[in-house]
Amino acid sequence: MFKTDDKVVQISLAVSYAIMAMYAIINFFNPAYIIDQYASLEANDTNVFFLSWFGMMNFGAVAGLIYMGYKGLDRAYFAYGIPLSALFVYWGYAGQSVLPADQQNYTAAVLLGVNFIALLVARIKGMGAFNIDKATNLWGTDDKIVQGLLWLGLVGQVLFIIQYIINPAGFIEQTPGLEMSDVGLRFSMGLMFFALAWTCTLLYQLRCGYSMTMVVTGLVVSTMFFMTMLNFFISGSVQDGGNTQLTAVVILNFFGSLILFFRLQSKH
Repeated sequence: MFKTDDKVVQISLAVSYAIMAMYAIINFFNPAYIIDQYASLEANDTNVFFLSWFGMMNFGAVAGLIYMGYKGLDRAYFAYGIPLSALFVYWGYAGQSVLPADQQNYTAAVLLGVNFIALLVARIKGMGAFNIDKATNLWGTDDKIVQGLLWLGLVGQVLFIIQYIINPAGFIEQTPGLEMSDVGLRFSMGLMFFALAWTCTLLYQLRCGYSMTMVVTGLVVSTMFFMTMLNFFISGSVQDGGNTQLTAVVILNFFGSLILFFRLQSKH
């Protein structure tokens, strides 16, 4: 598995898989369970919305691990997963440390810390030094459509980060049905952390060549977001037309990810 006989690498990635899969399933299918575990969380639509979002992102991470299990280790995945785990360890700790002692719950921070260590160990043991080898051309391909879509993805992530820096509450304000609160703002920070991690892996791929592992990760995430968006619209759950920018991004991500996958998968 992972095209390596190193048991430390295999066990480390199995641990990461277990943690990510657990949070993916619980956050997406049963966010009420997470809400019940934390005194700072209320059972409202805003918290359910963000927890489901985090669950879909975790499903993407799980898909990347499964792909590497068959195809072998991929540096670009670690360029995504390691920074993301480190950021969320901080996110989990910072959110709980400001609460009264009797309301603090560091379970998520600890598990995400374990995930960070597991990914770091697997990266060092499985792939050695943190080399950033330059590809023969940008994104490692001369396919102009692939290059254009990857550039579009990178620019989109950077713009999201800039929007967050300018107005951290902007996403909530622009999304009908979401309530402004301290917890909501914390979740918005989590979305920005995902954007930072994607920016890291896209910058890595810009220099070292595209990663099919991350193409698969992105396809799973974008498909889940697209299907969830359709479900919201069909069920009439979307208020006042929804967040137009978010809707456009979800549609573009879905079709962009499909194009990337089908243009590249035959080479792998």
